[in-house]
Amino acid sequence: MRSSLLCLDRISKSYPGQGPKRESVLSGFSLDIRPGESLGLFGPSGSGKSTIAKIILGVEPPDSGQVFFQGRMVSNRKIRPDRLFYRNVQMVWQDPFVYMNPFVSIRTSIIEPMAAFGIGTTRERRYRADMLMEAMGIPLSLGRCRPDRLSGGQCQRAAIARALGVSPRLLICDEALAGLDLVLQVDIIEHLIFIQKKFDMALLFISHDRGCTARMCSRIITLTLCPRAQGPPQEDSRNE
Repeated sequence: MRSSLLCLDRISKSYPGQGPKRESVLSGFSLDIRPGESLGLFGPSGSGKSTIAKIILGVEPPDSGQVFFQGRMVSNRKIRPDRLFYRNVQMVWQDPFVYMNPFVSIRTSIIEPMAAFGIGTTRERRYRADMLMEAMGIPLSLGRCRPDRLSGGQCQRAAIARALGVSPRLLICDEALAGLDLVLQVDIIEHLIFIQKKFDMALLFISHDRGCTARMCSRIITLTLCPRAQGPPQEDSRNE
């Protein structure tokens, strides 16, 4: 646990089912992510992938178990992550048009988290926003546009740049490439790999697409649909 950036320790989670019984999704589930590592969480819809992301972020509490970040317990059944945690852990969801502010420009959306955490001066934040747009392959001319003027791929790149603005230690991507064509997926993966290495950032890549997960990640945890809840994860690795 000391060498882990993020550790989930024996997480269990269930939801109301039909009748009085609850439907168990996770049972004693554990994982760890090391600093700078790219870890894939692969499995079909309903296998518990998004539930794990929500528990990490404190959106949903686990029934039991604990979440540790940099060796410090940040979440359990009663405790939620604090502000410092959200500075270090950022999330990119599947549909950027849902959570990107439709009333402000892309550049402003990227700057907002930096301003909220008091990072840099106004000039420095603008410079960093432009640098991140370029790193994600977004023409600077689009910085003045609102999300509805961008394509799905461009808007997702902007969402990733927004998450990177606060220099997180861990970026979680939950089906972030779903719905994009193969060429866009490969291009965004290449940009993510470049940025991950440049900033020495860990990545948790959640997907139902095995091919994307294998391209992005050096280690993969596979979740399956089964009558019993997810227990110890099945892992495989690929050589770089």
